[in-house]
Amino acid sequence: MKTTKKLFTVLLAVIMVLALNVTAFAQTEGTAAANKGSITITNPAKGETYGVVKIFDAVEGQNGAIIYTGTIPAALQSVFETNTAGNIVVKNGVTDAAVLAAVQTYAANQTATASAVANGDSTLVFQGLDYGYYAVKSTQGANVTITSTNPNATVNDKNTTEITAEKTAEAASYSIGDTVNYTATFDTVTYVDDKQVVKYTISDTLPEFLSNVTVTSIIIDEDGDLTTTNDQTTVNKQFTNKQIEIDWANEVAGSDPKTYTSLHNNGAKIVIEYQGTLTSVTNINAADTNTVSIQPSVWNPTSTTVENPPEPSSKPWSDSAEITTYAAALKKVDGEGNALAGAAFTVPGLVVEQVSAGVYRVVSYDSTGATAGTPMSTDANGKLYILGLASGTSMTATETTTPAGYNTATGTITIVAQELQTTVIESNGTRYYDADGNLVSESSATTTTTNVTRNLEDLDAAATSVVNQKGGELPSTGGIGTTLFYVLGGILLIGAAVILISRKRAESSKKSTED
Repeated sequence: MKTTKKLFTVLLAVIMVLALNVTAFAQTEGTAAANKGSITITNPAKGETYGVVKIFDAVEGQNGAIIYTGTIPAALQSVFETNTAGNIVVKNGVTDAAVLAAVQTYAANQTATASAVANGDSTLVFQGLDYGYYAVKSTQGANVTITSTNPNATVNDKNTTEITAEKTAEAASYSIGDTVNYTATFDTVTYVDDKQVVKYTISDTLPEFLSNVTVTSIIIDEDGDLTTTNDQTTVNKQFTNKQIEIDWANEVAGSDPKTYTSLHNNGAKIVIEYQGTLTSVTNINAADTNTVSIQPSVWNPTSTTVENPPEPSSKPWSDSAEITTYAAALKKVDGEGNALAGAAFTVPGLVVEQVSAGVYRVVSYDSTGATAGTPMSTDANGKLYILGLASGTSMTATETTTPAGYNTATGTITIVAQELQTTVIESNGTRYYDADGNLVSESSATTTTTNVTRNLEDLDAAATSVVNQKGGELPSTGGIGTTLFYVLGGILLIGAAVILISRKRAESSKKSTED
């Protein structure tokens, strides 16, 4: 009895049971009869085919217990067994999830006892079913029981019934030259406002801060398990004019009026992975945003053309992702903190281009690079700025040129990319740069322009200070030189040693005579 109740509990645990009332707008399949049961599917997706597969027979035993009988299919013998009384029970130690997974897999390959295509009503009812344990075949799948004590079961279809869009970037911050990886995920439907979807158009703004955009994968996932390759369809498409079109239904040949057959299940996910190279047009210390959207095209049976769905679904479903790029600063000072000009540095693996005096923009940065990077010189105030680094990027610099009259800095020089204390660029439109890469203006939707300037001095508080101490230099030809001083010093040392030895000998001889 305990094991039988466990089976009953398991089977009911894997469904979402709702109230057993059926609304006035119900699609009914089959004929109601005495001693027969029914399965009601609430929230069925229009155009989706639903089927019920009988797995076991069910009867009522003593004290209202539910007894399952029949032959256990080979594919289900890992989760079910027949006890000594001849009843089918769940094996000890088998979890609810294991039972659900096994039954869903088995049912997917079985012919449905009854099936129907949902017509858009709020419920789909299968009547006249023999009592038993059934699997309902739908996009998500569910298991229900029909018994003499609970002859009518209700299942809520878990299929997605709304279009959604989600866009993410692999990282929050990048350096210029890095590859930016994006993932766009969309939930889909097969009908919008009772009109069948025949195509989805995926659009992305793909701003100028991205170049060489390449789609690496398009997956249409039918069951929410992206790791199951046999459930996926990979579509070889690229962004053309910043759009990708994916067919969602095929026209039925010879149909009049024209009809379509959906290619994918209601609730299927579209997952697009694509990448681009971050360009020098990136904002420094301001968000670079791009937006992806999905727009269904539907077939209107009262029209002769494919049209976009009416409000509210004519508005695309969109989502945006932001990435940021920052800058690093270095300042050259003497022992008293005064600015020094005339220094130069390199960072292994860092290739830059000069924007203005003391200001350089990253072309590429390989943190594992061993070769010396592009030389960078400080400006007249001893400052050096490096634009276009991912937040927190830490680099080790080497001083290659030292101001005259000072010793070269020793030890490790670490430069770290910092967020500026204030926004460098405030922009609502397209950015325009001069030949040197300086931002000169921005355009809004009304084509008005506003001058925008960088405020790099905000980095000074966080800049790495490199100190050079004053030191003597060896003179060049024409000077008095230091050799003479070395010779004279040597002679004096030798003389002192001779005098010291002579005195020691004299003192020793005098002491011997006295003795």
